[in-house]
Amino acid sequence: MGPPRHSLDTLRPLNELELNEWEEAYAAVEAYLQALRLRNRLLVAELVRSILWRASARRVNEPEKPARLLAMEEALSEVAEWTQDVLDVPLENRRLAARGRLALLLAGMPGKWQGVFLTPEPWPPEFVESMKKSYLAAGPQFAQLTMNPRPLELNAIGSGAAQWWETMDRQPVVRFMFVGLLIGLLILTVWFILL
Repeated sequence: MGPPRHSLDTLRPLNELELNEWEEAYAAVEAYLQALRLRNRLLVAELVRSILWRASARRVNEPEKPARLLAMEEALSEVAEWTQDVLDVPLENRRLAARGRLALLLAGMPGKWQGVFLTPEPWPPEFVESMKKSYLAAGPQFAQLTMNPRPLELNAIGSGAAQWWETMDRQPVVRFMFVGLLIGLLILTVWFILL
């Protein structure tokens, strides 16, 4: 892991509200790293500390943003940039997508390569090769499918209605009788209502 990159002597005293805000940021970044299956608490603490340090430096220029948001943006950016460097493949919008996270898991990063995570080059060649193979394997597998049109299948009511409609079109007498019946029912309904 190496010596700490930032001295704690340069920290200014924080009030209680700021301490709570940065504690929430710490918990969010820690949870994200644990979601990536990092289990070594010392490693996670060191990574969270360096991410929070960068978020704190950004906070000077972006005081309106909550510490938790800055910290998570830094964490996502750090992991995406590192993965992009390892894979030597540009990631879309410089964000680690599900395919990148899956590649980390398939490469065995949580169990075998935790000490390599978010470290600068050089990385072990076996790790880089495993990451590249995993990233290619994590991609979508396209299969060519064909769709053949099939005739429309109607249930009993639907097929009965379709046959009745065809009969109405073919025989004008039946259509005339049906229209007459509807008019008769309408006249009877109006007559009963007016009485």
